[in-house]
Amino acid sequence: MSDAQDVYQKLTEAGLSEQEIKEELKRKELEFKGFITPQGALFLIAKENGIEIRSTQIDPELYEEANQEIDYNEFIILISDLRENLSNIVLLGKIKRIFPINEFMRKDGTSGNVGSFLISDTSGTTKIVLWDDHTKIMQTEFFKIGTIIRVINCYCKKGLKDRLEVHLSKQGKVQLNPDNIPKKIKVELQKIEVSNARKNEVSSREAQEELKIRDLYQKDGFVKEISGIVKIDELKEFDSEDGDKSFLLKFMISDETGAINVLVWGMQAIEILRIIENGMLIKLKSIFIEKNDYNKRKELHFTKKSILKMF
Repeated sequence: MSDAQDVYQKLTEAGLSEQEIKEELKRKELEFKGFITPQGALFLIAKENGIEIRSTQIDPELYEEANQEIDYNEFIILISDLRENLSNIVLLGKIKRIFPINEFMRKDGTSGNVGSFLISDTSGTTKIVLWDDHTKIMQTEFFKIGTIIRVINCYCKKGLKDRLEVHLSKQGKVQLNPDNIPKKIKVELQKIEVSNARKNEVSSREAQEELKIRDLYQKDGFVKEISGIVKIDELKEFDSEDGDKSFLLKFMISDETGAINVLVWGMQAIEILRIIENGMLIKLKSIFIEKNDYNKRKELHFTKKSILKMF
C-alpha cells in the first residue's frame, strides 16, 4: 500500500466518507495551490481530524510536511524576475506606498472594492493589487509604510502604460511582518529606505506656464496638458454594445480657478482608479475636451493617447 493510500485508509476508518475526503482535498488544493503535495494535503486533513499517523512504511518527510507550516520562503522570487502571465507568485518586500481603497459598482448592483500599494525588495518595486475582502487588511493599524510584507499566490499582468503589476488571487494571502524570514533576507529588507513624503506641489514657474482649468471652458478638442487636485466621484460597471463588461470612471480635478469633470472608459478606468486618490495632484496630458450634450458643461475625456502623471 502506498503512503497516500495508507493515510486515506486511516481517514476512512475514522469515519470520513470518500466524498468528504475529496471535498477536503479540494479545499486544501484551493488554499495551498501550487505549494503542497497531495500526500501532504492528506496528512494535514488527518492532523485536523485528530488522527496521529506513524508508520515505518511512510516517508518521514511527509510527517515533517504535515507538522510544519509551508515554508513559503522556498517559493519567493525577486521583483526583477516578474514576467507577464506568471502565476503562483510569492513576493517578500517592504511597503513603500499605500493608495486608498476605492469602491465601485458591478453590473449586478453589488459593490466591490479595490486597493493597491507598492512594495520594494532588493531588486526593485512593483504594485500589488487587492480586491474585495482582501482589501480589509489594508485598513488595519499594522498595514503601514515600512512594514515587511509577504504576498502569496499572486499572478502578474500588465497594467497602466503596460507596466507589470501583481494581483492577489482569490485564494491568496497577505502576511505582515512574517516571523520566519531568514535573518539575512530580513536584514537586507530593513536596509531598504522608504519615505512617507509625497510631492503635492509644482514649482511656481511651472504653475505660471500651465493652462488653468478656467481656460478650458472656452476650448474644444485636444488639450496638451492640465493639472489639478483629484476628487473621485464614482466607478460604474455596465455591459457594452458587444456584450462585454466595461467600466466608466468619473472624477473631478480642480485648481484655484475652477473644476472640471474627467471621464475614463473601459479597462483604462480600472487602471486609473488604482493609482489616483482624493487630494492627489495630477497632470493630464493629451486629453480631449468637449461639451456634455445633457448638462451643456465642458468635460475631459481620456483617450488611448492620454497620459496621467502624479506629482
